[in-house]
Amino acid sequence: MNRVITHRDPVEGKVGIGKLPTEMYSTLDEISNAYIHLIPDKSSTTYHTYYSDLTGPLKENFDKIQLDGLWEDICDGSRKCIRQVVSEMNEIYYSNPKPNFEKGNLYGAAANLIPHRDCILFYFYGIRFYRVIIGLTDSNEDTSTEFLNLRLEHKINRGDFMLFDFDRTLHQVKKWGQQETPRILMKLHFIVCENCMFSEKYVRLVSECYKSYYYIARYTEQLGTDPKTFLGFFFGLMWEWPFYREFGYITGGVFLANLFLLHSVCKIQFKWGNWGKFLLYSVSNLFCIYLLLVSFYYGRYLLSNSFGAEFP
Repeated sequence: MNRVITHRDPVEGKVGIGKLPTEMYSTLDEISNAYIHLIPDKSSTTYHTYYSDLTGPLKENFDKIQLDGLWEDICDGSRKCIRQVVSEMNEIYYSNPKPNFEKGNLYGAAANLIPHRDCILFYFYGIRFYRVIIGLTDSNEDTSTEFLNLRLEHKINRGDFMLFDFDRTLHQVKKWGQQETPRILMKLHFIVCENCMFSEKYVRLVSECYKSYYYIARYTEQLGTDPKTFLGFFFGLMWEWPFYREFGYITGGVFLANLFLLHSVCKIQFKWGNWGKFLLYSVSNLFCIYLLLVSFYYGRYLLSNSFGAEFP
């Protein structure tokens, strides 16, 4: 019996919801008790500590979890399976979504809190990439993770895990209580090649693509979460807005309007030789509009700090 994979879907991929063996709980407690003292601001929406930054007993206990034989079941009975831990993407994660968070701007935290797939850039034949979220703390009664298209939902508490396909599974964090519910979580990542036709070297090469994407994503996401600088708002809005369905329509509409403005006002003719100009000017104008919007949000933040006004 597979202890990790509980659901299989041709579109959403394989997912799993379950509990770790009870003998692992003492290790989880040691990680949680040590990590709580490392969080500098417990009012933050999120705080991350990556595996590469762990030292001493905290790193040793993390290894006990990520290297446990339980995760061999991710291979799902495959006769020839290559499964590799991608420790560079692993982390301990403090999550504290605010009540009614969906009614205000989420900025960089949008990548964790609204419907999304964790990566939509890659498709490597025969390769699957999995993320596992493990709960280290209890008393969570109002915050859940939902696999939307599978209609599966679970409140992660101590010892619970949720596994899903990094590229394919649409999911969302939901909160309905009016109090803060801080949680400490672990994130593990595995790259898997079932019934594999490739070498371990190739699988490692593919994992480098995911790691490169993740390094860029986590850097810009951290800058844009709870932003306090112009650069923070620049990346924060860049992370949030594309998740909304309307973003593509609005951006496309502004882009087309700009083309006609260049034609009618700047007298640039619609002909093949001018499409380079149209593209350059249109993209430049869109970028300038974006900078104006970022300036508005940053200025609003500065005003709220100066005069005590509150904005979402």
